[in-house]
Amino acid sequence: MRYTFGQAEAFYWVARLGGFRAAASHLNLAQPTVSLRVKELERILGGELFDRALYRPVPTTLGSAIYADVERMLAHAEQVQRRSKDALPGRGLLRIGAADSFAALILPDLLAALAARHASLQVDVTVDFSTRLEQLLFDRSIDIAFLSQPRAHEGVTIVPLWLIDLVWVIGRDLPFEGDVATPENLVDLPIFTNSSPSGLFTTIQMWFGTKGLKPHRMNTCNPLTVIARLANAGTGAALIPREMIRVSGDDLALRVLEANPPIPSHNLCAMWWDNKSAAECSYLADLAREISVGLQQ
Repeated sequence: MRYTFGQAEAFYWVARLGGFRAAASHLNLAQPTVSLRVKELERILGGELFDRALYRPVPTTLGSAIYADVERMLAHAEQVQRRSKDALPGRGLLRIGAADSFAALILPDLLAALAARHASLQVDVTVDFSTRLEQLLFDRSIDIAFLSQPRAHEGVTIVPLWLIDLVWVIGRDLPFEGDVATPENLVDLPIFTNSSPSGLFTTIQMWFGTKGLKPHRMNTCNPLTVIARLANAGTGAALIPREMIRVSGDDLALRVLEANPPIPSHNLCAMWWDNKSAAECSYLADLAREISVGLQQ
């Protein structure tokens, strides 16, 4: 008896996400269904795939041995499905992941350019933290991600596009002496930022850590335009890309502070799998870079 695609897919996502509940949520299935599919696959293969005695299911020797093969099989199935969609006129689908700053600054012009050049193309856009976009790409839920500070991963291309200049901002009505932000004079202020483990959250923690400090109040939310407006209200400080000040609204009254110590810039990158869609993703990254250069002129 041969195993089914659904059984292999259930095994992969339990191993990938570390739990039956998480796999069921990802696959939009009931948890008992995922458990049953894995058990059926174990029966067909003649051995247990997970050690269920631990807090989280851990792949056994057999599970670890087949994991890479199942991953390649699922990737191939995705390519086959995409070809069948692309073969239908007007049904091509491109799944783009965009960090908040990229979505605000570049995405509108990028989508307009794609609509003008590829009228039949359908685009699905996900806007989220860079760390979440990275995971979506690894899970093959998106085709390309525009994000900051990505991690290297086997089989994935990362192309740096431009640097993101990060600045501390406060509302003009906030009582604050001077124009220099230091860990010492910001530590008692509410800090508005994206939630952990976002790149901004990590950068803020590291910046305060250079002086052995930790901000007393980290208030988190999304998106960056909202974070800029929270700082504008005059109750705290925010670390945002400098360009976000321009796109957050003409009514903002923000003071930009000089940071001491300086804040390292983030790299905005494009990221995609090295598969048959790589040439399309490279083209999209070049197009995004062209738009960015045009906006700066």
